[in-house]
Amino acid sequence: MSKIVLMGECMVEFGGAGETNLYKKNYAGDVFNTGIYIKRCVKDLADVQFLSAVGNDEISSEMIGMMVQESVDASLVYQSSTASMGLYLINVDDEGERSFTYWRDTSAAKQVVKFLANDGGSERLKGTDIFFFSGISIAILSSDDRQQLWQYISELKQAGTKIVFDPNYRPTLWSSLEETREAYAEAFALADIALPGVDDHIVLYDAKNAEDVADFLEQIGVSEIIIKNGAQGMLVSVNGERSYIDVDPVKTVVDTTSAGDAFNGGYLSARLIGRSVTQAAVFASKVSACVIQHKGAIVSRQAFSQQLTDFPI
Repeated sequence: MSKIVLMGECMVEFGGAGETNLYKKNYAGDVFNTGIYIKRCVKDLADVQFLSAVGNDEISSEMIGMMVQESVDASLVYQSSTASMGLYLINVDDEGERSFTYWRDTSAAKQVVKFLANDGGSERLKGTDIFFFSGISIAILSSDDRQQLWQYISELKQAGTKIVFDPNYRPTLWSSLEETREAYAEAFALADIALPGVDDHIVLYDAKNAEDVADFLEQIGVSEIIIKNGAQGMLVSVNGERSYIDVDPVKTVVDTTSAGDAFNGGYLSARLIGRSVTQAAVFASKVSACVIQHKGAIVSRQAFSQQLTDFPI
């Protein structure tokens, strides 16, 4: 059985419940969402572990209970006695575009590297086939913890773990563009697989299009690059060989909250079970299309099960 570890933050999500000033509580976070979708896709074919930290309170225990229900391994979710989970409100406009308001300054997830260091460091992750993290995963860390994380990831890579990075840039989490670029340089240098979106690279590196993103990452040496570009499709680069993949337009977009997370989950699921890069990218686009036609970051299991029936992995 393959083993994938996903490192990131899960927060309490309050999303619109259909009436003014009425919100429904859920749990979500970019990497967390990806982990849920991977497990739903691959089921017992892979061990999916979420690496994070939450509080030692009822709401944190409820989130862990959700992971158990989704069959995601919670053994790497540490519980802090000094902090709890972050929280955010999400509002979606008539076009399905979302806006967020966050309360995450004291999020327990910021302590995850310290917890891991006290629990064996990279040895605790021994045997991992894929290690996935995002720009948000590293943005919430202190500079010292980020440096420690690079060491752990480097040790995993040397042991044969495939490293996967999605830049998922959130400017409010960084002190400056310079800080972001410095951190991303480390992340991309370690990555075997990169899952960027064109929009992030336009802001961060003055990219004009997907080809610019491919140029940038190929020069760094990333061997497997899947560049997401919305309705314009995908540019895929494998060892410098490029191809383009169209996507079917979604007629009714309800909520784009987790579009990229779902795509990442679909892509990594397909790669975990041996699908080609092209097959995985096409499957991922179908997963993402399903998710944006429903409200919330994580769609119901019934709706997702139907999606897998209609478009099997």
